[in-house]
Amino acid sequence: MNRRAGLVASFVVAALLVARPGFALADVVPARKAAAARDAAAVEQRLVTLGVNSSTAKAGTEHLTPSELRFFAEDSSRLQVVGGLTWDEMLGGLVFGGFIALYVVLIAFHAKQ
Repeated sequence: MNRRAGLVASFVVAALLVARPGFALADVVPARKAAAARDAAAVEQRLVTLGVNSSTAKAGTEHLTPSELRFFAEDSSRLQVVGGLTWDEMLGGLVFGGFIALYVVLIAFHAKQ
């Protein structure tokens, strides 16, 4: 009877492994946590270099999922400043605005003649 119970138990385990292979997989949680912590540190550092203070950067990384952290840590240029203008953009806007103003003045001057 003991041998038969062992055979039935091993058959059930083998059937479970065939039916659901992921059921018996082991996961190394500390390694994933370490990778997530490393990704969070990289994202936080990128935010600090963009001008965000460190406490706000840390709070921002705490709200991201591990897959989002991995996405941004893979390529740090994916994190960009939104809402702020660079000097190049400001200068381009002033030049373009100057051309528009000059065009309007010239059209108005030409219409008077």
